Amino acid sequence: MIRTIIKRLELASLIKSLVPILLIGIFPALILYILVLYLSAASGIDPILVLRDPVQACDFPTAVGMISNLGILMWCSATAICLFSSISGLIIHRKSRQLICLGGCFSAVLCLDDLFLLHDRHVGEDFIHFMYAFLAIFLIFRFYKLILGYEPMAFLLSTIFLGLSIFIDTVQDDVFIGYLTTQFYEEGFKFIGIACWLFFWSKSSIIALRKIPE
Repeated sequence: MIRTIIKRLELASLIKSLVPILLIGIFPALILYILVLYLSAASGIDPILVLRDPVQACDFPTAVGMISNLGILMWCSATAICLFSSISGLIIHRKSRQLICLGGCFSAVLCLDDLFLLHDRHVGEDFIHFMYAFLAIFLIFRFYKLILGYEPMAFLLSTIFLGLSIFIDTVQDDVFIGYLTTQFYEEGFKFIGIACWLFFWSKSSIIALRKIPE
């Protein structure tokens, strides 16, 4: 009798632990998986091209797209660090928490833009660039004291390098140094800018978690 009760309690505990995993992890992933395959098939895209890695599907060398992929990983890292830090409950200072959360959201937008080429194929470049400039200016004016107390040089450098990348992308049709050369500069500035961006938000999250700024 006692063993039966214990087994039932263990089963109930197991089911209880599975519920959040199903609701937050498995079900959303399964729905997204099916939805992507359905929409792709409806658009006439071969499912195998959706399931496999682009390099594998197109039979390209491993290095193809590596700089872009590494940049996306850095955007994603900044997003994960900031959002986890902001929702951890360990950043007591409200304004610090807001800054880190906004940094995570901004990084997520930049990551999705890079991953799905939103500014190139789906949303106008002018609108995207204006939105980025607006968000950057908003962060500076709203949280300049915190930024100065964290890693102001990293924030400044990330803004400069990313801004230079956007500038070259905007004027590349008007310069006569060759497409490949402009790409070297554009992607180089962008890659360094993302690295500075990741450094800034990582260090800022650490500082925000450790102390309450004055």
